[in-house]
Order: sequence, then C-alpha cells, then structure tokens
Amino acid sequence: MSFEQAPTDRIEIASHVRNARYASSSIEENPNEFLYISGYEECGPLYDLRRQTFPYLTLEMIVRGGGKLVLNERKFDIHPGFCFCTGPDISFHLQSSKTRPLTKYFIAFGHEVASSDIRSNRLYPGFVYTDANPAMLEKWNELILEEGISQSAESAKNVMSLVHVLVRKIRPSSSLPSKPQSANALVERVLREIETNFRELGSLQEIADRLGVTSEHLCRIFKTNDKISPYKILSRRKMEHAYAQLKMTGTPIQEIAYSLGFTDAFHFSRAFKKQYGYPPSVARNEIRRLLSPASSKETSS
Repeated sequence: MSFEQAPTDRIEIASHVRNARYASSSIEENPNEFLYISGYEECGPLYDLRRQTFPYLTLEMIVRGGGKLVLNERKFDIHPGFCFCTGPDISFHLQSSKTRPLTKYFIAFGHEVASSDIRSNRLYPGFVYTDANPAMLEKWNELILEEGISQSAESAKNVMSLVHVLVRKIRPSSSLPSKPQSANALVERVLREIETNFRELGSLQEIADRLGVTSEHLCRIFKTNDKISPYKILSRRKMEHAYAQLKMTGTPIQEIAYSLGFTDAFHFSRAFKKQYGYPPSVARNEIRRLLSPASSKETSS
C-alpha cells in the first residue's frame, strides 16, 4: 500500500478528511485478512461520523482540536489526549468542532490481533481514556506509520511491537484491575465481563459468581457510582447486539433470541420492545427501508 492510498477495500474511510496517511499489513496465509490498518487524519469542520457498529476493534487517538463523542449513549467532550475504542456492536457518533477541527490517529486491529492480549487485557470496544499525553501519542503513531509505510520484510512484526508499546503507554499495567479491588476497578471488571460474555450471561448472580463477589455488593457499588444496575447494562448490551444482527444479517429473529440466551422469541421480543419501543420485526422492516438505495443517498459516513 502506498503512503497516500486509503485502504478503502478493507475499511470505509470517512468523508471530510484531508492530508490523510495510511498503512496496513495483510496476513500472508490469507491476503483478505489484515493484521492492522493505521492512519492519520485531519478532520474538517464538517466531519460528522455515525455508525451503529463496526466490524473491527479500533483505537482512536485525538492529538489536536476538539469535538463531541457519543459512545453507546455515553457523551463526552473530546480533547487532545482523548482515546477511545469502537468495535462490533458499539454505536458511536464522532463530531469535530467547527472552530477547532480534530486531528487524530487510529489503529484498526484485524480479528487475529483483536483476540490477543491487546483486547483481553487492555483494550476493548467501549474503552475510554481521557488523559493520554498528546505528544506521546503523536510520537508513537508516527513511528508506526513510518514503519508500516516502509513495507520492509520485518515491517509488520516491527509495527505490532510498536503498537504493543503504544497500548501499554496509554494503559499501563498499573491501571489494570488488581486485588484488592477498588470500587472503580470492580465496576470496570463488571463492564468488561458483560462486554466479553453478554451472550451467555443471563442474570446478575451469574455476573457476581464470575467475579467472586455477591450480587448485593455489585448493586451497592454501582449505586454508589451513580450507574444503572449491572443487569440493566447486560440487558441493554444484548439488545444492542440484537439490533446490529437485525441490521447486518438475515438471521431469523428466533435464532437471534436463542443466541442471546432467551428460551423463546416471545420473551426476546418483549425485552427488545422495552428498550426500543417496538418489536424486532418492526425494527428489521424499518432497517431494510433505511438501507434501500433511495434512503442511502440521504446518509453519508
């Protein structure tokens, strides 16, 4: 891949971006799969990106400018040093400031990399870190881009080594959960457990059992931190996944229900309607209408 060429054959590149630079590496055994795609983008004042989901774990790093971010209904004012991860079943809306347009780097991880310790121990869809050093982010991302663009025999290996260093600088080991757990660390562990295993988890007690605490303690910690209950978070996560399945696949509604631990489509439909205000059958028909050629012309990423 050349220095200037955007990897549009692998991921969708947003509009209103200028002076962009990209690098990527394919997997030798499967040229259709990639290890990573890294990039630098200067966003224009009209940069406004919305997605209901994205197939790859992607780390976004802001180095200049400002804007607004909505990540699975969580709202943030973003600034230099703000880092966050998107990924499967994570909805987000990123909007650049019109007076201080964003400049950012990103790294999209292929499925093989996303299943490694980068995801399991440090990064995951929905991850947010607000206080990284912008100069540090720029330094390491420039090294990653320079090495990736070189396309040398060892460039892919070298890039992944640099990526691991960058990830550790953004989230050092000292910030990972440890025992004894603080309230914030336990909340983070619960959120990560739900994110990783929401399909099979079915109750608050199951979450508590996996973390070695009582369900009462979990509820008390979440209430103290002004958060909704873990079970409501789990239910919402299941429904977000269901919505993405309805949008992106033709999987029968009953199959989606079973995959999320529901014993029948009736209880699944009731839970879906409770969150979205309409049953999954209506959602699927509405999504098909929105994805029709006439509607697609009205929407841009």
